[in-house]
Order: sequence, then structure tokens, then C-alpha cells
Amino acid sequence: MTDPQNTITITGLIQERVFKRIVFAHNGLTIEQSLGFGPDRFIAGDSIAAFRFGVRELRGYKFSFGRQYFIEIKNFNCEIYRIKLNSLFGIKRKEYYRTWAELLQNIWDFYLDNQLSYYTELYNIQQTFELAGVTFHNDGISWDKNNYLPWDKIAVKSYQNYFMIHHADNARQYKCCVFSIDWNAVVLQSLLKEITRQYSRSRRTIRKGL
Repeated sequence: MTDPQNTITITGLIQERVFKRIVFAHNGLTIEQSLGFGPDRFIAGDSIAAFRFGVRELRGYKFSFGRQYFIEIKNFNCEIYRIKLNSLFGIKRKEYYRTWAELLQNIWDFYLDNQLSYYTELYNIQQTFELAGVTFHNDGISWDKNNYLPWDKIAVKSYQNYFMIHHADNARQYKCCVFSIDWNAVVLQSLLKEITRQYSRSRRTIRKGL
């Protein structure tokens, strides 16, 4: 059986010529430079340790002149691979945003979904581990020696560029995770949202039995 693949092409800002192809396969990700701007780069799927992503405003001295949609992938040797889409003066802003979103979805589907399954299994067997600056214990989470939340007191609020973890009864006890800064923040968000859903269902079941 052949390894399923998906290819996303990126065209130039002014011309419609393809200058980069991103090829996704379960054995790895290939960044192909179509116009000779550099060698092709291959990132083995099992070497991908983390990723982060975001949108930056490109600014001059007094005004904004564009947006940069970026994705950074880090392997277990701490080497970082970058994919950048620069929209200047609004040119291809919507197209590059759609391409960026499609790239993110493919990275999740081909590589990060397996990472989420791995961390979920560690949680299920009550193994201590660290993810995106948060330590998971057998009875809750912590992010430093002064901030600990038991499982049934974890709350998550999600926003466009970041999410917050906080105590369900005290919103002032919180940690902010930014998708463009914190490696694997989106994996942590997905795991915590599933854990809070589990405890929410448990509480509803207990109430029904009373």
C-alpha cells in the first residue's frame, strides 16, 4: 500500500508561478523549492518534536505594509524549519491565509494528531510528563511550584491567538499559552479541553444519580 500524500503549492506574490511545494506524507514532510531558491528539505515524520504558528504584522517606520503567516517546525535535534507567506499591501492576503490554514491542518492530520494520542495515553496511565511548559501529575497539573490545579478545577478559555488555563473557582490563578510563542501549545490545548470535558461529563453523571 502506498503512503498517502497531500501536496500544497504556494505561488509567488506577483506572478502565479509556483515557487514552493509542501508535500505531506506519513513518513515525513518535504519542502520543495520550485524556482531554485535553495535545496529541497525533508523532515522525517518521527523526528517532528513540536510546532508553533502565527501571524505577524509587517511594519515600516510609521505604518503597516503587510502580514506574515508563519509556521515553525522543530525536530528532536532542536533544528527549526520555517514556512513563511508574506502578503504585502493586501496582495494575496486571503489566498495566503487559506494556504496557511491548510498547511496547519495537514501538519495536525499527518503528525500532531499522533502526538496528541501519545500524550493522552501518558495521561491515561497517570505518567508524569511535561508539555508546553505544563507538568502533568497523577492528580492534576502545575506550571511552577506555586501554581497547581487538580483535574476537576481546570478551566480552559480559548481565543484566536492564545488560550488560558485557569482555576475554575479563581480566574486570577492562570497561565497564558500563545500559539506563536509556546511550542506545541495547540497540542496542550486539545489535551486539556478533552480532560475538562471528561470531568464535566463525570459531574453531570454524579448529579443525575443524586
